[in-house]
Amino acid sequence: MKRQGTWTAICASVLTGRRDDITETKRDWLNNPGKRAAYFEASNMPGYQLEIFEVRVEEKYLCSACRLVLREPFQTYCGHRYCKSCLDEIFRLPGIQMCKQCPQDTQSEDSLLKRDQAFPDRAIKRDIGELPVKCGNADACEWKGKAHQYDEHQENCEFGLILCPKQGCGKQVMRMDLAAHLEKECAVRQVKCKYCAQEILLKDEKDHLFICPQVPVNCDFCGKKKIPRAQLQQHQDENIGDCRRLKVACPFAIVGCPAKLEREKLNDHIAKHQADHLSLVLDKYHTLISLIQGQVHQYDGGANCGVVDFPTTVSGQVMGPLQQGASSQPSALMKTPGGRLQGGQQQDVHIKSLTDMFNVVVAAVSKLRGGAEPDSELVKMLENRMEQIASMMEEIEHKHEAMEARVATFEDIVAVLNREIEKCSATIEAYERQRRQDREIIESIERKMKSQERIIALKDVALAEQDLRITSLEMTSYDATLLWKIQDFTRKRHDAITGKTTSIYSPCFYTSRTGYKMCARIYLNGDGMGKGSHISLFFVLMRGHFDGLLRWPFRQRVTFMLLDQNNREHVIDAFRPDPTSSSFKRPTSDMNIASGCPLFMPLSQLESTRHAYVRDDEIFLKIIVDTSDLN
Repeated sequence: MKRQGTWTAICASVLTGRRDDITETKRDWLNNPGKRAAYFEASNMPGYQLEIFEVRVEEKYLCSACRLVLREPFQTYCGHRYCKSCLDEIFRLPGIQMCKQCPQDTQSEDSLLKRDQAFPDRAIKRDIGELPVKCGNADACEWKGKAHQYDEHQENCEFGLILCPKQGCGKQVMRMDLAAHLEKECAVRQVKCKYCAQEILLKDEKDHLFICPQVPVNCDFCGKKKIPRAQLQQHQDENIGDCRRLKVACPFAIVGCPAKLEREKLNDHIAKHQADHLSLVLDKYHTLISLIQGQVHQYDGGANCGVVDFPTTVSGQVMGPLQQGASSQPSALMKTPGGRLQGGQQQDVHIKSLTDMFNVVVAAVSKLRGGAEPDSELVKMLENRMEQIASMMEEIEHKHEAMEARVATFEDIVAVLNREIEKCSATIEAYERQRRQDREIIESIERKMKSQERIIALKDVALAEQDLRITSLEMTSYDATLLWKIQDFTRKRHDAITGKTTSIYSPCFYTSRTGYKMCARIYLNGDGMGKGSHISLFFVLMRGHFDGLLRWPFRQRVTFMLLDQNNREHVIDAFRPDPTSSSFKRPTSDMNIASGCPLFMPLSQLESTRHAYVRDDEIFLKIIVDTSDLN
């Protein structure tokens, strides 16, 4: 019960907020999304807002829970009314629930709220449906009509607030502005980058500009403007770039020059520091000479089975060209102390350096052979060593070329795979967005189908009630005589024997248009003294519209007849009402207690071959009320 009270308080607070909102002007309402959203939330309450009605709403039309105008009204056993959604909310609460509208000091068992004792109040629903209303967006919409047209209008009102259908947007816009919102305002709509033409979400546009390869940027060194981001790295490359202000290393850094300066000042640096550069080259040259001398001594010692000094003549003839080669090829000095190559680019330089040095050695050996004996052991060793070095260099070059080809192939494969992955990711994302949109559409359609099914069910119930009413009107008699045809006699008698349906009521009939309202009640397997042996037939007085004008208690003679369809011998019985019996006093409920003939006809007589009381599984009963003294 506490939860119900909280719900009522919420309804009241929302209602008060809405009253404040509707005092604003139309322009302010259209330009204020906060106020529009507040009304959007209030319009989802169980009942109708009081502000939409153009007349004062009577108290009987208000929900006992939310205190708004009843929507789908239900009436409880105690006579109070609730919105269907409010009543469902109460029934979901645990424990026993009492009607809050019933005074505390008079609450009884009738005040208990039970689902099976609540029924739709269609009369109140029709009355409310005829009340004049205006659009809930009345500050902007000029529509006016009946309350039963309100919900349909709200579903199509151009000024009604709806959620943007794009996943992730969540913005509420008026229905008339939805197309413009999707085209110009929605943060999750697709736009094209003006630099690279890639399709992106509007909300991601700023982040994309930080990584877009075609966005123009400025060089931080030379100040050149509008360079595409993808070309900036090439522009600033130390070897192939064209940035004049980029700081690059001196070409003699390989021999130890530590200078790093702007490219346009590099030539001036080389011209001013020629002596320093030559000094660094000379130091590297001496280091190379020492290494070559050690190799020559090693070969010479191996040939003579000992370690001896390199001959002066040979040394002079070999070292002279080496000195010239070393001084003319400073790039050959890029080898690291461990003798290992560093990176693909340095490997190329090292191979070129070895080739140049090899050519120098060849030239030195050729010069040595020109001045030495043909069978000199030193010449033969140098030639063998040269052949070994040549073969090793050729093998290294072949391996290097093969590795470069494989690396290029792998790079192409990786690039293709990356592009495919990007395409697949974009496709999957598009499918996911479409799937979410389709799911939202399906859910919306399902909700509409359920709503239509509920409406159809209510229409079916109303049609059934109308059919029953029309049938009753067609069979109603106003001349104090009822001719009652009972079909499916065998089945109905079996139901009476088994106890499934012990009695059947006839259609009502009247003594006149403003006279007594009556009906008959038959027990096909008997009742009371006649149970199991006789057919029992009773007379029932019903509450009518003109009871206040009639004479009470009821005193008219009543005659029962079971018609012989051969027109030979009808079964007839009659009685005159007992004025002291409650059965013939003015009815205080829908009908009085039945009174009549419990031993109207023996069941055995139905099987008589002389008579046709039952033919084609049908019987006919006739009830006649004597109205002679009424006239």
